[in-house]
Amino acid sequence: MKKLMTIVLMACCSILSTQAQTIKKGDKFWDGRSLYTVQEVRMGTIVYMTTPQDNEMTLEKVGNKPGEYKIIPSRQADECPIRFAEWNWRVQYIRKDGMNFLAVRKPNGDTMWTMVLTPDNEANCEGQQETLEKANWEDVVTNTLLNTPYLMNIPREQLRLMRNEILARHGYTFRSKDLRDYFSKKWWYKPSTNNAAIKLNVIEQTNVELIKSEEAVEPGLHPADVAGDVDQSDFVE
Repeated sequence: MKKLMTIVLMACCSILSTQAQTIKKGDKFWDGRSLYTVQEVRMGTIVYMTTPQDNEMTLEKVGNKPGEYKIIPSRQADECPIRFAEWNWRVQYIRKDGMNFLAVRKPNGDTMWTMVLTPDNEANCEGQQETLEKANWEDVVTNTLLNTPYLMNIPREQLRLMRNEILARHGYTFRSKDLRDYFSKKWWYKPSTNNAAIKLNVIEQTNVELIKSEEAVEPGLHPADVAGDVDQSDFVE
């Protein structure tokens, strides 16, 4: 676990001193599947990045809003490179609490994909991903920024527990009996009398949104789904 946290801190800590949330030439972003390197920033507003496999992604800065971008068609891209995303979806560059990452957001504002700023090469990033996938999810869900390729291979029922564990760690009081029963067996769970007072940090909030987004994937399109064994009504709270 200590090794995992060291890896995560290396990837997520502030590489540069606090400054405007601007993507620069040479920046590298790992999304859990591919390592994108920014090849150029045209006219200060168009960010063009590629992977070693020649995949492309192009972002356009939105007005004068710091850290605000949108996905636009690349030179040779026939479809959006982010799974289930669409052109012109918002991308926010988040530099907060030591975190440096891109958050691809759905129209409702929820993060559905993350890309972490990293100094590492592709081999090291793949090694970090493998370490994450081998870890106990209870050890990482509240203190490690997750990514969608990791979540894609987790059964929906476990995704629900992961998302609600983030809340349970803050003492969230659940309406669903199965969740109350499950977390009441955890020595650390102490139900709160005021759910509205619970505040999540940037890692926790992003992970909740990522997990919700993966749970919302149409039945049969989540890779860990078992055909004919998915009922979205089971994943409410």
